[in-house]
Amino acid sequence: MRIPRTHIFILLGLIALVLIFLFVNYSADKIFLAKPVSFGVSYSPKYALELGLDPKITFQDILGNLQVKNIRLSAYWDEIEPTKDKFDFTDLDWYLAQAQKQNTKVILALGYKLPRWPECRVPKWIYQEDLKLLRERQLIMVGVVIDHFNSSSTISAWQIENEPILEFGDCPKVDREFLKQEVAFVRSKTQKPIIITDAGELRPWKTPMQLSDIFGTTLYRVVETPFIGQFQYPFKPYIYRIRSDLVRKIFAPKNQKTIISELQAEGWASEPLKYLPIESQIKRFSLDQFRENVNFARKTGFPEAYLWGVEWWYYLSANGYPEYLEYAKGLF
Repeated sequence: MRIPRTHIFILLGLIALVLIFLFVNYSADKIFLAKPVSFGVSYSPKYALELGLDPKITFQDILGNLQVKNIRLSAYWDEIEPTKDKFDFTDLDWYLAQAQKQNTKVILALGYKLPRWPECRVPKWIYQEDLKLLRERQLIMVGVVIDHFNSSSTISAWQIENEPILEFGDCPKVDREFLKQEVAFVRSKTQKPIIITDAGELRPWKTPMQLSDIFGTTLYRVVETPFIGQFQYPFKPYIYRIRSDLVRKIFAPKNQKTIISELQAEGWASEPLKYLPIESQIKRFSLDQFRENVNFARKTGFPEAYLWGVEWWYYLSANGYPEYLEYAKGLF
């Protein structure tokens, strides 16, 4: 059967467009790779303690030795309001004071669902199944946190919840209407920018970008799955960049920018890393993978990236594997 000449021209045109698209984006990858990126870290004192580290000494070393100038901390509800209406900000005050001494800017995550497993942490005095009461108390807690820290020049932005549209963690079902209510409540109390995060590989980003001033995407390259074991996402850096530009232009023109809120810099396992032999931990996330992830993040063109795993680097260093920590020093 003879193929019409018109069809051939259309096919050749489509192939040419694909090649041009790939050339332009690979060229852009090289340009962005050469541009500076502001790297920071997410830090959980509780996770540091679980790994056998002294949380405060580790934090001071992050600020002084690594010279990190951007850090994300979390106001875990079960820690700041252990007893109803009795708030304790002693620890958070200390961490923010240390950051201020080193001129380090802090993103403070607040709400019910916050970074690190199990994500949602409810005080023991609240019956978790009573969602109406939980949401009422949640807004009270968020308000108290903002009132306490709003005047701090060290806090550059608030992160409201952590990946609130993603079904993940030991958490209630996603409630988009309450999220909108919570964001509106925060806006009524502060002028600081609001960050909302979403999964970089599994979500379309529309709602979080619409509700936030700054959108934060996670960026994980190698994950553990229950069926096939380790899996590497096939996405290219330009996929993140193009999706960010399209969603912002079409649905969220008031959103200011996209940052990488979690850049994978530690292994992913089906059980806590601390229960695995260190050799197995390193096998799941090699130093080469660390370097690849950093370069991948640079190629996206996003101006800020918060590395996920600083506690693990210190844990490895304390157990005779300082290479990850030494590599990280060059990033800040």
